[in-house]
Order: sequence, then structure tokens, then C-alpha cells
Amino acid sequence: MEFHVKLKQLRQQQDISLRKLGEKAGVSYSIMNSIENGRFHPTREAVISIANALKYEAVEELLFLAGYGPEI
Repeated sequence: MEFHVKLKQLRQQQDISLRKLGEKAGVSYSIMNSIENGRFHPTREAVISIANALKYEAVEELLFLAGYGPEI
């Protein structure tokens, strides 16, 4: 599964709008929209902020899906 697909799935499960998620994560709506539609690759920091905003504990899973391996 790709990151943007998982992001949309998690967001919809929590019934939170893209705009509200962006506000909570500190990421602009336009960037969130581009990330969720697979047009923009999020930074590691953005992935972590989004996971925290969603209260999603499997941050490493999201980082992996976004193409970030574990930090050494």
C-alpha cells in the first residue's frame, strides 16, 4: 500500500476533513491535498506530524510507506 492511500483510509476512518487534519498536523491544506492525491511526497517530519495528528501509533509503518527506512 502506498502512503497516500493509507493516509486517506486513516483520515476517513476517523471522519476528519483534510483541512482539519492539516490544521492539526501543521501542514497546509494544499500540501495535504497534494500528499493525499499522490502528487507530493511528504517529508519525514510531515509524516510524523500527520501520524501524531491522527493519534496513529504505528509511525514507523507510515514512514516506511512514505519511503523512509528506519533511522540509524
